Amino acid sequence: MNLADVLTALLSAEDEAADSVEEAKRKASDILREAREKFAADQEARLNAARAQAKAIVESARHSAELEAAQISDMGLRGRQKMKDQFAEKAPSIVAALAGETAERYGKKGGA
Repeated sequence: MNLADVLTALLSAEDEAADSVEEAKRKASDILREAREKFAADQEARLNAARAQAKAIVESARHSAELEAAQISDMGLRGRQKMKDQFAEKAPSIVAALAGETAERYGKKGGA
């Protein structure tokens, strides 16, 4: 083997090494890109899940608030109706008693 053959072999080995390094860099770049894309997709999936969960919580709270407001409104209506019923029941006797008392007072004043 002469010097030219050795230099040719060394240059060939250097070219192969450069090609191997470039190939390794491309593979590393592809792996890094894929990892970044997967991370971004995972982050997006987590964000979407968090948004969906937050939306469900808000909807549940809204629904609960609407039910509670309806119950409070119903209780208010029943309370007002109860007061009306009690007034309708007790007012005639109270008015009659007041009218009787007033008439009695006027009767006493007139007879005195």
